[in-house]
Amino acid sequence: MEEAMIKIKDFAAKTNISIRMLRYLEEVNLLVPMRDTNNYRLYNESQIEQALSIKKLQNLGIQLKEIEILKENSPKTHIQILSTALKREQDIAEIKSETIPELKSILDQITEKNITIYEYFKTKKEKIKFKKTIGGDPKFHRTAYSIPILKNIYEDHLAIDVNIELIQTDLLKFREWINELDFIPTVYSILNESTFAVGDHITKEFIDGYEKAWAKYLPKIGFSCLEDFIKEDVEQLFGPHDIVIRSIFKYKDTGIESQIMIPYTPIYTMSELSLKN
Repeated sequence: MEEAMIKIKDFAAKTNISIRMLRYLEEVNLLVPMRDTNNYRLYNESQIEQALSIKKLQNLGIQLKEIEILKENSPKTHIQILSTALKREQDIAEIKSETIPELKSILDQITEKNITIYEYFKTKKEKIKFKKTIGGDPKFHRTAYSIPILKNIYEDHLAIDVNIELIQTDLLKFREWINELDFIPTVYSILNESTFAVGDHITKEFIDGYEKAWAKYLPKIGFSCLEDFIKEDVEQLFGPHDIVIRSIFKYKDTGIESQIMIPYTPIYTMSELSLKN
């Protein structure tokens, strides 16, 4: 008996992933459907679990490029990726605490049992104890001292090569930012499609200046505009607890107010490199 195939509209309903996001996941080779004779997308039942796993991984702070590597499906690779993700979470622990205990618990369990994260998702879970205290490890405290420096570096570099007046720069959780979103977003893939930036009234001159400002530290930041994204699609690009930097600014020549949002992790990396030079 042939497996029943699922049209993209029905697949979106079953997985709670928007049609535009499903198309993007296909573009980056993470979730590729079959095509019928009319070139319509068709998914199978096993891809539902695959799609839900992608959402779970994003909620743990694992980036799409890392999820692509997880397709190797080896415990060693999964341990490496989760260790990297956990290190990122620890670096911003002062402003984000929800996912660290869960990541650590999962990493401990897949290391101990030598299993993949997908096998873990199918097992009975131990209840994770969430703690508000961070502990005495010095690396947990580094972020608290870096944030003011990070913001200054980010604002200085952004203003150098772009004809704008900065109004404010905030660090906030993605969930807070998306809840406040009141404009039709323009979405860009950056850093070889490993993450995204979202903006409002973003001009080509702004992008050129932005790329120039960071060329020394991230020469391949590379803004590439993604068409047809709406707010519901943007919600699925990041995990709800991801930390983002929002800069609100005004173009000096037109007076138009605008903003750009970019994930915290690449900006933190930029600031660390900047401090070393």
